[in-house]
Amino acid sequence: MRKLFLIILIILSSMLVNAQNLVLPLYGKAEFETIASLDDEMPELHVYLTDRPSRQAVVVCPGGGYKGLSFGSEGVAVAKWLNKNGIAAFVVKYRMPAGRQEVPVKDLTRAFEIVMANAGKWNLDSCKIGLMGFSAGGHLAATALVTLRGELKPDFGILVYPVISMKKDITHQFSRFNLIGKKPSEDTVIKFSTEEQVAEDTPATILFHCSDDPAVKPENSIVFYQALLKNAVPAEMHIYPKGRHGWGFIEGAPFPYFNEFKTTVLRWIAEQNN
Repeated sequence: MRKLFLIILIILSSMLVNAQNLVLPLYGKAEFETIASLDDEMPELHVYLTDRPSRQAVVVCPGGGYKGLSFGSEGVAVAKWLNKNGIAAFVVKYRMPAGRQEVPVKDLTRAFEIVMANAGKWNLDSCKIGLMGFSAGGHLAATALVTLRGELKPDFGILVYPVISMKKDITHQFSRFNLIGKKPSEDTVIKFSTEEQVAEDTPATILFHCSDDPAVKPENSIVFYQALLKNAVPAEMHIYPKGRHGWGFIEGAPFPYFNEFKTTVLRWIAEQNN
């Protein structure tokens, strides 16, 4: 009850940016002061509602190596594109770990709490809300896919050139260092290697990667896909021959399969919402 009251206070105190775009703090000021470090900015949920009632929605996690956020190309641009296709979107501006491994997923969990608490108000079907993540944001999204429970569990996942594993021979070293440090324990490595946490109740997930990705090895998507299949979870994977990394969601990006990718994403969302 107290948590719901706090969420209501957050909504009531938020500022309306325009008819279709809300920027909501994830925490009340007093609560945030008790959990934040000196360098933390207030994490936010950027709400993009459609011009017409939408029962479908996607929560978006931009990447940035757990050091910053590609908030434009992997956040705002994604949300606007989803809106054009009749899908509500929510972009999470989450905090960086800075030595606190649980901070990003804590922020994402609070974002889902706010979305679920307002599903009726925003004309959303609480059983048709998915999660999309890019690069390190893909790792955060994958973490939520395998750990969130109950009404907060996403209904489907979309992972784009995601960091999946923290194992040395697979991982993106920059993201690993920023999330779990220079010398993590083996238990920590396993805990944050999301392919190790996949279970039968993991939501259906589609993955996208490029063979020539110089930053995040395509093996990341492959091991997650294999774990999904092993647990009989509906899954789909596309590994394009070229496109490298970080092409985001901006028209004209140097990714030759951009139109095919967008069509596939929309088809996947439609199939999960039937």
